Amino acid sequence: MLFYLFPYIYILFVSLNLYFAKIKVNFWILFVLLIPALLVVILRGNVGTDSFFYLGLLQDYRLYGESPMKYEPGFELLGKFLVFLGATPRQGVALIAIISAAILCKAYSRSRNEMILFALLVFPLFFYDFTMNGIRYGLSFCLATLAIDGLYKKKYKVFAIWGIAAFLMQYSALLILLLFVSVLIKKKYQIIFGILLLAVIVVSPSLFSFFMERVSNKSEDYSQLYSPSFVSGLGPLCMVLLMYVNFLWYHRKEKYSNLIHIIMVCEILGFVFAKFSYAGLRFQGAFMYCMLIYLKNNTKVNLSWKYTANIFVMSVFAIMLFYKNISTAAEDELTPFLPYHFYWQEKYPDRLL
Repeated sequence: MLFYLFPYIYILFVSLNLYFAKIKVNFWILFVLLIPALLVVILRGNVGTDSFFYLGLLQDYRLYGESPMKYEPGFELLGKFLVFLGATPRQGVALIAIISAAILCKAYSRSRNEMILFALLVFPLFFYDFTMNGIRYGLSFCLATLAIDGLYKKKYKVFAIWGIAAFLMQYSALLILLLFVSVLIKKKYQIIFGILLLAVIVVSPSLFSFFMERVSNKSEDYSQLYSPSFVSGLGPLCMVLLMYVNFLWYHRKEKYSNLIHIIMVCEILGFVFAKFSYAGLRFQGAFMYCMLIYLKNNTKVNLSWKYTANIFVMSVFAIMLFYKNISTAAEDELTPFLPYHFYWQEKYPDRLL
């Protein structure tokens, strides 16, 4: 656990000092902050819940050019491109993690508020998950963050480019994109978007069928898992609720978008859904990240120190939630988070598993 905890303490300490010293933040400052955490990601052995599948996928591409494992076309294209460049499976997985980390640095380096939000909440809640576990949806959510930033700036072409890239990496990014699109763009653009989506379905029903088949397969996979217990998802729900209340309290005299209420309702519905299906936990994670994107783009410039102090308390809760999640999965997975070990500590370091 220390390998995960040390980068968090380092980022926490340095970012708070930079924040209160009012240092101007940029991409490189945030990237330097992430170096210890990136070393944990890059130098790992068979660690990270879903690493087994992604290492196997890239190994198939390296040996056969194709794989029986099927994912979204954008992610498959990226994997084949990395293999074409000569990357080994371990190097390919590490490169995808570096790309995601670089995008996060780009997305959260516009202001000190964004830096502190990233360091105190995004990092403990999602960084290791994005780079060591679900690297596919991690990259997708990172790209979706850039798309939503473009949407807030009313740069719809930027939104479209990054949004399509996010969708092609992992289809669940559509959930994030549509949530913000439904509120942030004018109704006429919403109508145009709906017409284009309908046109795609009519003109290319095979593409729509392919998408629905993939969603169906995911649902079938979830149905084969045991339903979570009654308390499953309670941690993410409490986390989102704390962010929600903290924002509303310190922005009660400010005008803000009602989207925050919609995100909170969606998180609650995800928690209810999690009582019947493991997929509900996935939805909760997506809506929790939606809340972070909302805070990123709607937090006022001059904040009370009490607001940051509350985020610090939430950050401690977030790292405890992360520890609970990785320790629970340690005994059941092929490549668990714990115990952590380096790639050269594997019995056959030149092999995958």
